[in-house]
Amino acid sequence: MKGRFVAFVGVFCIASLIASGVYAKGKPDKPGGPEIEWISFVGDLKGGQLVVGCCPNAGPWPAYTMTLSDAFGALQGTYLGQLFMNFKGKKPQEYKVQFWTDDIFFEIVGGEIDNDKKNKTLTVRFNQEGQVMHGSVTSPVWVTFDLTRKRP
Repeated sequence: MKGRFVAFVGVFCIASLIASGVYAKGKPDKPGGPEIEWISFVGDLKGGQLVVGCCPNAGPWPAYTMTLSDAFGALQGTYLGQLFMNFKGKKPQEYKVQFWTDDIFFEIVGGEIDNDKKNKTLTVRFNQEGQVMHGSVTSPVWVTFDLTRKRP
């Protein structure tokens, strides 16, 4: 009788562990806190700074200082705004860059992606691609720039 009771308790404990694993929500916390990376733009978009916790899909989106070239016409200048970027779509995969302030918003999709996982460096080369939206007016602006994301 005692042996059956011990076996029952053992099976019950194992079943409880399995059930708790099935219903566990979320991912375990990453050690070391938020990720820090160097994000730089060279070309019609210019900028370079260390960013903490960049670009989760649900925000928050980091502050970033971006300089827009004369390709942007009247929007040319340096702005402090928010930055979002991520892979977009399935094969062939594209990359999406969004930047906005209270006055402007733009999104550029496309690029040639080089994701060097060994060196923790992502480079995307955009060549005459883009769409700029500002206010309620949408005007196409074709830009060329390189984006680099590097984790230390």
